[in-house]
Amino acid sequence: MLNTRKIKFNMQNIIYLIFVPTFVYLGIFFLYPIYISIKYSFTNISLTDILNYTYIGFSNYHSLLTSGSFIGSIYTTIIFLVLSAIIGQMFLGIVVAYLLSVTQKYFRLIITSIILVAWATPQVTAGIMWYSTLSYIPSGTVNVFLNYFGIHSINFLSLHLALISIIIANVWLGLGFSVLIFSSGISGISPSIIKASRIDGANPFTRFFKIILPLLKKSIITDLLLITLFTLGAFTLVFVMTGGGPVNATDIMTIYQYRAGFSLFSLGIANAVGVIIIVLAISISILYLISLKGD
Repeated sequence: MLNTRKIKFNMQNIIYLIFVPTFVYLGIFFLYPIYISIKYSFTNISLTDILNYTYIGFSNYHSLLTSGSFIGSIYTTIIFLVLSAIIGQMFLGIVVAYLLSVTQKYFRLIITSIILVAWATPQVTAGIMWYSTLSYIPSGTVNVFLNYFGIHSINFLSLHLALISIIIANVWLGLGFSVLIFSSGISGISPSIIKASRIDGANPFTRFFKIILPLLKKSIITDLLLITLFTLGAFTLVFVMTGGGPVNATDIMTIYQYRAGFSLFSLGIANAVGVIIIVLAISISILYLISLKGD
């Protein structure tokens, strides 16, 4: 009995030791940067004089929450998040995964490979590619085709179309991740359930909404959690394509944070924006996890 307890005790110690590098990594590269961001968000630290700063309380947060441009960036971020992550990547990912599940093996392999190539593309490369594709002057790939068929060029990166353009680009970039998650979830559904629905006469549309979607709840919450965090932290793709313009039309919160820190040189404001993004991400994540727990 004593030896058994000793073995269990030693195994627990080994498990704790295995997790030590993980905790150290999280502490150095996650918790400490968050602490620094929170600390500097209450100061007037400037990029032009990093060593000299004073604590100013909630002044940075008050300035942000009373700033029309920052409130506008919040609205833009919400639109970008809902259309790109929730409606675009999540819903379209389910649809694509379902369609792939009912297609032939080799066709499914080809389409999945194409989607994964997009997902594996670096964001800088994707941004340059999409900018070149949608460019107005000089004419990008899309406008070249439009001109070939006698249609006038369209400025896809204009004030009214720029946000839609970056949403489409972000959906293209992140769709592969959602497809992978939902393909895995669909493959885990018992074939007998699908077979029974076919015997009962359920058409593909009914089968998708009445059977597939309810059984994919955990996969949906997991996907939503991850792509929401990815989309809230999106920066490179938007910065390369539009830089937040024109006239702040694509000025999401991360772009606003960058501009506050490196154009206005106010690291205090930039860190306050970062803290707000973190709080928003944690709040949404908690809501998702509560929904998952309530299953």
